[in-house]
Amino acid sequence: MNTPYLPRAYPIHAMYSAIRDAILEVQHNLKAPDALIAGSFLTAMSIASQGDVDVELPTGQLRPVSLDVLVIADSGERKSATDSIVGAPIYEHDEKVARDHVQALLAYKADRRLWDAKEAALQRKVAKALDSGTDDDIEHLREKLISHGACEPANPVLSRIVHQNITERPLMESMQGDGKSIAILSDEGEIVLKGGAMNKLGTLNKAWDGAKTLTLDRADDSIVVTNPRLTISMMVQERVFREFMNKRGEVARGSGHLARYLVAWPASTQGFRFMSLEEPVWEQLRRFHQRVSELLTAAQTRRIAGDNTRKTLAFTQEAKELWVQTQNAIEPRLRQDGDLASIRDFASKSMEITGRVAAILHHFSAQEGNLISKETLERALEIVGWHFQEFLDVFGDRNHEPEQARDVRTLAMYLWRRYWCAGYGAAVRNEVRKSGPIRNQGRFEAALHQLQLEDSVRVMHQDAARGKGRLWIHLNGAVFSQITTQ
Repeated sequence: MNTPYLPRAYPIHAMYSAIRDAILEVQHNLKAPDALIAGSFLTAMSIASQGDVDVELPTGQLRPVSLDVLVIADSGERKSATDSIVGAPIYEHDEKVARDHVQALLAYKADRRLWDAKEAALQRKVAKALDSGTDDDIEHLREKLISHGACEPANPVLSRIVHQNITERPLMESMQGDGKSIAILSDEGEIVLKGGAMNKLGTLNKAWDGAKTLTLDRADDSIVVTNPRLTISMMVQERVFREFMNKRGEVARGSGHLARYLVAWPASTQGFRFMSLEEPVWEQLRRFHQRVSELLTAAQTRRIAGDNTRKTLAFTQEAKELWVQTQNAIEPRLRQDGDLASIRDFASKSMEITGRVAAILHHFSAQEGNLISKETLERALEIVGWHFQEFLDVFGDRNHEPEQARDVRTLAMYLWRRYWCAGYGAAVRNEVRKSGPIRNQGRFEAALHQLQLEDSVRVMHQDAARGKGRLWIHLNGAVFSQITTQ
């Protein structure tokens, strides 16, 4: 497991406007890391959509739209605040379900007492008929017992969405039935990583896949789950995640479980979150919440009515062609000598994850029809592409790193060690060119240009207004303050 060396801005612009504007509003008000906020939004949209739609991939596979999201962020990054604010309608939905469950439980107890009283009365009649009744009397009572048994009240099940520290059996019970939609969700990922569900990665993998049937057999009963929909999302501190990787990382990677996650390790915003007396505005987030609540309520209404069907979204011909082009570009890079060989587990699933994200964007933003457009797929590709690079940075083997990527990292680390750590926020460009680690002119120019594109540095004349004087490389403090020794 590596430490990312150079943070990149999250592609918030790739979201549709209603989602993008809400993310930017939360970012403005909370000043939490962009990818941490975006992860909460993807989680909320996954939970809201997974009970409504499935996606038919260009390969012909019918898949859930459920996502797994992992954000690595230390204490103080406002994980709890982000999770509670963005996920508010989901938690409110569960609170309402819990209140309704209390009333349903009271009704059940009353119905049960009445049913038991009728049962006792029938049993007395049966006993009397056995002593002195006719065969017709006994047969009539037998029919009444059958009819009465069919009316036995069912103990209401608390069907909440969010679970945290959950073991295999409660997990299976929460998904029991057809098409149940739940989430394992925590802003303190240690609860999830050390919970019992993480000891059954195969079950979690099958749930992510939307397995037709999952069973848990015990001596006295059997739990049957069909077509489950499960979102997993956690925010975890670096120390906790490193501990998990040291103990169980080989199993988590080997089982393919981690390959299902959209991973993010965003730069900290601590030290740059300056306050103001401005009253925070939540107009855009309110609209986002309304859409989440609308989808959750509609799904619950259908379930209560016994309707477990989901709409299938497919891709337009243009989108399918883009899909094939992208997949074919990835495939050669998975070879033993390819730059993605060390993360071929994630790379092999990346297009399916992209399809899920595209379906969520289409459904949540209420795009017209059941066909996902090329534009929506392009948006999803940019979003998943960002996470692709994060996964490569965190889990990849840098021996497979392309030359230009190595040059960018090498130059960034040189600027950090030589200048930033010495207390300098800028360096003379020619000095870096002559004394730095990249002596080839073309490679130096390319690496410096990439750092500018990523907003890690700015190259400006000493007299910027007139464009005169020596060129200086100005270091972005929000980026260089987060670089650590590899």
